[in-house]
Amino acid sequence: MAWANITVLGVGGLLLTIPIILHFLMRPKPKLLPFPAIRFLKERQQTTRSRMRVRHFLLLLLRCLLIGLLALALAGPSVASQEFGNWISLGGIGFSALIVGIMLLAALWMTHHRNWLLISILGVLLLGHIIYGGWSAAKLLGSDSVQLIGDSQAPVAALVVIDTSPRMTYTYENKTRLERAKAMGEWLLGQLPADSEVCVLATDNDQPFFSVDVSAANKRLATLDVAYASGFIPETLNKGIKLLEKARHERKEIYILSDLTARSWTTENANATFELMKKNEGINAFVIDLGVPDAQNFLLGTPQLSSETITKSSGLRLSSELVRIGSAAQRTVRMRIEKPNKSLPRILDGKTIVPDKFWEFKKTIDVRKDRAAVFEFQFNESLDPGIYHGIIEVVGKDGLTVDNKRYFTVNVAESFQTEIIHPDDVNPAVVEAAIMPNRDLSPEASMFTCSVVRQREMNNNFDKYDSVFFLDPKPLAASTWKALENYVTGGGGVAIFLGHNAMKDSFADPSFLSENATRVLGGSLTHPWRREDRKLFFSPDNFSHPIFEEFRAIETSIPWHEHPIFLHWGIELDDQSEKMPTQTLLRYGNGEPAIIERQIGDGRIIVVTTPFTEPVYSKERPKVWNELMRGNAWPNWLLLVEIGKYLVKNDDETLNVWVGQTANLRNVWGVHPEIYRVYTPQTGKIPSELPAPGNHVRYKFTDTPGQYRLKGKVLEEIVLRGFSANLRNEDTNLTRIEPNYLDGVLGHGRYQLATEQAEIQRQQGTTRRGQEFYPLLIIMMVVVLGVEHLVSNRFYRAAG
Repeated sequence: MAWANITVLGVGGLLLTIPIILHFLMRPKPKLLPFPAIRFLKERQQTTRSRMRVRHFLLLLLRCLLIGLLALALAGPSVASQEFGNWISLGGIGFSALIVGIMLLAALWMTHHRNWLLISILGVLLLGHIIYGGWSAAKLLGSDSVQLIGDSQAPVAALVVIDTSPRMTYTYENKTRLERAKAMGEWLLGQLPADSEVCVLATDNDQPFFSVDVSAANKRLATLDVAYASGFIPETLNKGIKLLEKARHERKEIYILSDLTARSWTTENANATFELMKKNEGINAFVIDLGVPDAQNFLLGTPQLSSETITKSSGLRLSSELVRIGSAAQRTVRMRIEKPNKSLPRILDGKTIVPDKFWEFKKTIDVRKDRAAVFEFQFNESLDPGIYHGIIEVVGKDGLTVDNKRYFTVNVAESFQTEIIHPDDVNPAVVEAAIMPNRDLSPEASMFTCSVVRQREMNNNFDKYDSVFFLDPKPLAASTWKALENYVTGGGGVAIFLGHNAMKDSFADPSFLSENATRVLGGSLTHPWRREDRKLFFSPDNFSHPIFEEFRAIETSIPWHEHPIFLHWGIELDDQSEKMPTQTLLRYGNGEPAIIERQIGDGRIIVVTTPFTEPVYSKERPKVWNELMRGNAWPNWLLLVEIGKYLVKNDDETLNVWVGQTANLRNVWGVHPEIYRVYTPQTGKIPSELPAPGNHVRYKFTDTPGQYRLKGKVLEEIVLRGFSANLRNEDTNLTRIEPNYLDGVLGHGRYQLATEQAEIQRQQGTTRRGQEFYPLLIIMMVVVLGVEHLVSNRFYRAAG
């Protein structure tokens, strides 16, 4: 137990002698008075004397107790354990109840002159003590918290956790939450006792350490900045608590400065934090809430590009959404695409200079309260091949500006070279028109350049093409199957549409069942499935694959049933899924695979088990296989287009990544540099060198949203490349945690929640000095004083 003024306790002990001395000195002395019937008076005197002794003793006890309680209160006692202090408080309540009970028994003992008003008051007081004491005991028994506390000037081991997530850049009353956190942290460090151990730890995935002194901790605090790839507070706490376990000082304190947004706290490791806090019961935790309860915000969604790689005249379509948190409002959204400049980026006066000329487009968007509005930009300029960086941004003021900008990068290439191979009895016009729709009016505006070749005239030199289409092919030689596998392994894309030419005597031709063929097709063909009642058609059960991207918004209104299928191949997929992953993208209504994808090496193969080239009728065959391209065939037409785009899509390149995600670019020897200089979005940062070993270049330090620019040379020719990094939408979600969520992370009753310095000071005083008994002692004094007053007046009145 600690005492604020121990000398007062000694003085109080001396003062206890005063009522005792006065009691004996002021005892009335007997007077000799002549009076008859002396025997009767002597008997009455003995009875009265016994009662008066009891009354005097009770009053003496109450007055001594009153002085003792006053001395105790002024001495300022406290204990180092909150739980022990609660038990002492409960004992004080019990002791007060005992005094009231003794007074009540004494009042009841007076059989001849009972004062019922006094008895009633004492009874009510006793009942109140019992009820309050019982409630306090039940509450204490139901609590399992234990906190070590003690001398307020003793050094502590302090952990100051600062939330440095992007959400902490929210500006309110001209201050960001991070600025307020740093100011509060500086004040907290100034409140720590001398010689304290201090660790300032941010949610930037850094490792915890104790600063040399408080001054060094302040310097560490001042250098903290936003961590766009921020970690979670529970995970940060886990590292910090493990450091506190090694601290020299017994008393330990944690200060968590956060805006209490759910994104900062919600993690699978929260249970580990709960267990660490449970293990270290002596830690005092303070959570300082720096958030804004009714925050309002505009948020731009992640840009959705029609493709990361476009041709020079195919155009770019960008869609996104403007999300409003708060009341309805209107904002202008602007899209800018940089005009290329071969001389940039470069360093000038220690800063990175980037292109400052743009193609610019604007839209004004109305957003309803707590809703999102979808918008789209179309860019149709004819562009030279190369990398182009762009940005979409909200124009105007906002509390959280970090999510008002989104970045994107596209690669403009020459048109993709596609070879279409067909037998003599198959007309390729439909597929050619789908892949190259403007071939007659404007060939240079098409995304693809097609070379149409008859199967009997083809060779196996596929490497000069970006993709190859086989339309209902006749049996292929083993060398062709092997050449196709090698081509796909190197990154090529192949589509094979199977039909009647793969059949021999009602079964699959042996060439389609060879080992080389099954490795390419993803399995073995069985036999054609027949259905003539016009009730079999494509039946997609999921639109997650990229070839269905254009169908997602209208998936419930696609007229698949208008295009019946009468024949299709059955296929038994092989077990090469580990080396060559295979998946069914689309099924028929009977559950059989319609479209299959097999990945081999860096490329992919799409196998369609019914052809898209069937005529309306055939003189050579009794029955066509389907009516996919008859009538209003736009779904199947679009499906062909998307298959063509997917085959040339380069998954090896990630031109648009999340903050913290590794960017990966293909690097072709002889075409691309062997080493690059990397210019990051931090314009004051010196460019770093990035080697490109092998056929890829990877960059993992994407810790800031914006554009990353790669600059190198091949044969003295400057080569510019790059990519963009964006925050995820959830990284700026300002939704706050539920009020009781912290109980599941830190433990119920294990932390103090505060918003202002005064609250922290008050709570610090309680945890450091221990549980003080001054209020309890004063209340007990009032009770004793009241009882003393009642007893002295009522007893003597009764005696009179």
